[in-house]
Amino acid sequence: MTNIENEFWEGMNGMFPDIIKAITSLSSKSYVSITNLKTGVTWWSQRARDYFHLDDNYIIRGKEKGSKMIHPDDIDIFKQGFKDRVSGKKLDEPWEYRILDGSTYNRFTARAKMLYDSYGKPFIIVIRYNNSGIADEIDSVTGLYTEAVLVKNIEDYVTNRRQSALMKIGLDQFSHINVMYGAAFSDKILNCVAQSLIHVLNDAGFVYRLSGAKFVITFDNISRDEIHNIYNKITDTLSNTIEVEGKRIPLKTSAGAIFIEPYMKETNAIRSRLTYALNHSRDEHHGELVIFNDEACENNENQFELISIIHQCATKNFEGFRLFYQPIADTKDDKICGMEALIRWQLEPYGLVSPGVFMEWIEEDPCIFDLGNWILRTALTDIKKMRDKIPGFFVNVNVAAAQLERKEFRSSVLNILKETGAKPDELCLELTERCRNLDINFLRNEVAFFHSQGIKIALDDFGTGNSSLSLALELPFDELKVDMSFIRDIKNKPQNQAMVQSIVDYAKRTNTDTCIEGIEDEEVNDYISQFGATFHQGYFYSKPVPIDQFEKIITQ
Repeated sequence: MTNIENEFWEGMNGMFPDIIKAITSLSSKSYVSITNLKTGVTWWSQRARDYFHLDDNYIIRGKEKGSKMIHPDDIDIFKQGFKDRVSGKKLDEPWEYRILDGSTYNRFTARAKMLYDSYGKPFIIVIRYNNSGIADEIDSVTGLYTEAVLVKNIEDYVTNRRQSALMKIGLDQFSHINVMYGAAFSDKILNCVAQSLIHVLNDAGFVYRLSGAKFVITFDNISRDEIHNIYNKITDTLSNTIEVEGKRIPLKTSAGAIFIEPYMKETNAIRSRLTYALNHSRDEHHGELVIFNDEACENNENQFELISIIHQCATKNFEGFRLFYQPIADTKDDKICGMEALIRWQLEPYGLVSPGVFMEWIEEDPCIFDLGNWILRTALTDIKKMRDKIPGFFVNVNVAAAQLERKEFRSSVLNILKETGAKPDELCLELTERCRNLDINFLRNEVAFFHSQGIKIALDDFGTGNSSLSLALELPFDELKVDMSFIRDIKNKPQNQAMVQSIVDYAKRTNTDTCIEGIEDEEVNDYISQFGATFHQGYFYSKPVPIDQFEKIITQ
């Protein structure tokens, strides 16, 4: 050894086992085993012992009796992988298998290194097992902590009732940059954004990277004025100073913030409200910072507790959720030909709660996918009761953007159709307002797929927002639902009359059905009939009711 090597190792001989233990304790998702091939004894790192629930750190190889089990399909893969490495084969290649953790299987990746004795024979084999079921704590693109760490910190804020605030920032239309410059260039932009955020904050807050082009900043003891000032500096920096490979990239942002208050006790609910504020910033406030505590209506402890209870029901067994149905009438004969499924929640002692109270939060939470499947399954089960009464009867079911984005949404819809015995032409999926913010090519592919399966697609609340007209021009919708805001006092509003007539005329020219919503009484129904829409819907026919009451309406 060289002099400097001797200086490094001087006095360390007795500490070497402790050094190994320290090194192997640094990663929360990696476990290490070191096997003496001559004695057959394996040393397991403490994290490995804890995860696999081993009796000791030192165990004769093959005698381990932990609580975690290898997937039956992967036992031979694991054994052959270990056998190959012990014999000196495939040492530069990883091998993968699954291990049962509770009720789910985590994917493991194992890598091995061999140490040889003085005769060149295998002596020590070191294996590192990487647990993919544990989320990474560091984002490889930006170097920031990930969402998994953020969740733990929010839980700490809630548990210890620390005075804190969160700000969520989204880079608007970042998908366009991805398309123009490619993923590698976009990653460099995200890295620059991360460094800029750290520079602007100057230790005033802590930055985390979420999926896509979103970041969260956490603050301790910050005022509303201070958080507004910080966001103003961020928008100025990101719009003027981001430069990658000689290209100036002006970035537009939206942001939502929330001050964590004592009655906010549920982490997922806090995150959903933060996303709600971000979406309001983007959709309604032109990117200005929206503070949830100031924006939300009826912002009080009882309201938040109610939303948290409903959220818990949505993530567990859907307790309290019910479907109500509102009739859809054919304008040719004014007879009911379909129905729209509308979600409600009712549980004692809270009574019946309308979706306006909770749906905005639920739509921003991952639970919307499972809840959406429950809604679809219930609606397609209930339509069986109408099939024999009215030939060609159909049901419209609302679809949220977070559902449509899930890659398994297509298969879920088809599986539920098969499970319930419903026919594809009995189902019409209504794309809700936030679906308009999805990539147009993605939407085109989804519409084409469901059309190929015989399922109709409607665009809800047509005529409102900036993107509904452009979507109708780009995509072959089967139905446009004219928003009820055009119908209020329409007899006294020539501009509304002109708008509704133009929508119906456009739809007729493109062989698209139209449904006018918000028809409240006979007088309005008679007046609206002159426009020639395909369907009418509103309280004139019936308010939304449970399926058993709906059957009575049909019978009457």
